[in-house]
Amino acid sequence: MPTFAETNRPTATALMKFSKQQGFLTALLLTTNLSAQDVTPIEEVEVRGKRIEKNSQPNAYTNNATMADTAVLGTLQAGTLSDYLSGHSAVFVKESGKGMTSTISMRGTAASQTAVSWNGVAINSLTMGQTDFSQIPLFFFGYAERAPGGESSLYGNGASGGSVDLRNSIPEKNSFHGSLMQTVGSYGHSFTGLKLQGGGYKVTGKTALFYNRADNDFHFQLQEFGGKTPQLQHNAGYNSYGLQQDLYWQIGKRQQLVLNCWHTAFNRDIQPSVQNNRNPDKYEDISDRNTRALLSYTNNGWATINAKAAYLNDHQEYNNDLIATHDALAGMDAEHEWTHLGWIRQLLVKVGAQAQYIIPEVDAYDDDKDEWRNDVFVLANARLGQRWFLNAGLRQQWVSGEDAPVSPSAGLKFGIVEQDSAYLRLKANISRNYRIPTLNDRYWGHLDNKYLKPEDATNYEGGAEWNWQTTHCLLQLAATAFHNEVENWILWMPRGNVWKPINVDLVEVNGAEVNGRFNFWGQTLQAAYTRSHTEVKEGFAEMRPFKGRQIALLPEDHLSASFTGRWKNWKWTFAANYTGERTTSDVFDTMDAYWLCNTSLGYKLLLGRDWSLNLQASINNLLGTDYQTVPYKAMPGRNYQLEARLEF
Repeated sequence: MPTFAETNRPTATALMKFSKQQGFLTALLLTTNLSAQDVTPIEEVEVRGKRIEKNSQPNAYTNNATMADTAVLGTLQAGTLSDYLSGHSAVFVKESGKGMTSTISMRGTAASQTAVSWNGVAINSLTMGQTDFSQIPLFFFGYAERAPGGESSLYGNGASGGSVDLRNSIPEKNSFHGSLMQTVGSYGHSFTGLKLQGGGYKVTGKTALFYNRADNDFHFQLQEFGGKTPQLQHNAGYNSYGLQQDLYWQIGKRQQLVLNCWHTAFNRDIQPSVQNNRNPDKYEDISDRNTRALLSYTNNGWATINAKAAYLNDHQEYNNDLIATHDALAGMDAEHEWTHLGWIRQLLVKVGAQAQYIIPEVDAYDDDKDEWRNDVFVLANARLGQRWFLNAGLRQQWVSGEDAPVSPSAGLKFGIVEQDSAYLRLKANISRNYRIPTLNDRYWGHLDNKYLKPEDATNYEGGAEWNWQTTHCLLQLAATAFHNEVENWILWMPRGNVWKPINVDLVEVNGAEVNGRFNFWGQTLQAAYTRSHTEVKEGFAEMRPFKGRQIALLPEDHLSASFTGRWKNWKWTFAANYTGERTTSDVFDTMDAYWLCNTSLGYKLLLGRDWSLNLQASINNLLGTDYQTVPYKAMPGRNYQLEARLEF
């Protein structure tokens, strides 16, 4: 029988050499009898590697997701998600005045057709069906994802226009960091914020607090019969405060328990129309409180198991009327990834279910309007061969007293060019989407509008994307054409002395979107353009004037472009956006197109090893544009902001 050395000669030779070397070194140390003072100490070198957070990556189950630029978010910490989207995306933001209600339109759809979620939990108002983006402070969030197009299979109800997902950043283990910031600006604006985060290996956490206020006493030009006259804006002030608390507990190597809490309160005057600006009898105010808590558990075994339980409370008081909802939900999903299954090189599958119980507390409803919403879903992401990529999803929701359709989706990409440094891919998506009538749609005014049908939409899109990168450069280009058919679009219309929701038989949205991003040596240039035409095809008699025309208050053209430049400790940002013409509810009344430009200059002053002071000066509405996004609601002209942020 051959010996080990004969059958494993290279290994045996290496072992003998190592044994001889080890013996020689041992003998040398013993014979020279080295003492401690003869040993030259070597300076300790600490090597750190930063883990790429899953929260910082786009959702794997959609082809359209893009993450917000974290560098830009850093310059807007005293602002809201509305400020980011208006200047750095192709999304149209509609504001009822500075700091007032702010909603968005993606690809020509309505505000209630965009689903907004927080760590995967839907936070759209259950009464109104939309989200006020002026109430989402960027100070709380490290990551935000935007995905235009039908996403109902992924997010469920109300995602026929797209989705926005907010995510909390995870604190670094075995560390402690903090920041204290103060911002002051025009029209009595100030923002104060404190953020602390860190912990040990097993338990980490983050605490964030802010207080924000503004008088909003800006001047605007009022068009009267004798010409334009300057006016001082009245009854447009606001104040708000918020608390965010996150706790992360690592239970062994594979399990984690997370608690996320988010509370904000907003008290604001309701900015009057320009005609009623000097009429105190028309002044009103409103207050909102939002409390959200999410407990989630993750187990990373053969499959990643996620379980969550959440409570959400929206509380609004307007004209002594209460509009509130209590929302409790629980859900679980499992995700597993397979690799190298023959032609299927990679396959990621997630299945899950969720139950949601809603208790409305609204003075304008009759009692006993509680509601259950239950979902089951399956999502898949696959790489087929060398060049094919597939996304697919299926969701079914059941809502008390309503018929929610099955929501399938499928997306396919084909790589014409697939290289390490570049790729060129064609893509196509099709999805069925829906929106259940909101609680206000069904019950406002002590009514029970059982005639209302859910919106039923089919979304088609196709396009191409190109990505090229080198050591110091990254170029990304994408172009998409889309077509969206929405049956039973819900629209509020006057009926005698009251307004009621009506189903519009068919609305079509057609358009195209182009996005580009260029990173070079730390500098970033990005641009996005959307052309969308939203038209009523079939509807009741009052909709006839809208046939062949763009639907009211939505622009056909929207463009945004921004540049972020860095040099040593300096940072400069410039953002510009263009909003095209829109009509009011009178199709012959046109609102002018406008350009808005904002810029900021910042400097980072190093105070020590772990301390720094970030100083920033900003100019908003640089061109002094006189504009409105909502008819007869004035917006401020050129205004200024100074910010100091201490980081440690």
